[in-house]
Amino acid sequence: MEKQLSNTALFATYQHRQVILNYYQDEDILYKRDGFHFLTIQVTDSALAFLMKDGTFTTIDLTEYPLVFMNADFQNYYILRNNLEKLEIYFP
Repeated sequence: MEKQLSNTALFATYQHRQVILNYYQDEDILYKRDGFHFLTIQVTDSALAFLMKDGTFTTIDLTEYPLVFMNADFQNYYILRNNLEKLEIYFP
């Protein structure tokens, strides 16, 4: 079950963790997977920016995924959607 979120500020609470990003096309076709450790997440209205230990950022453009959901069945699991694609964000 998914619950839509209106505020992405909760992502800033995750620090010094690992994240897994699964990118899907047409809801079911996994076309990219990424996983990494990060120090903090900087949240703006248009982006999530994961700060790495070496000072670089990995950024997710939130304008590409205007709908943000929390998966109520799994802890620390989020789904970002647009009309054609989805991005699953999981913090193990």
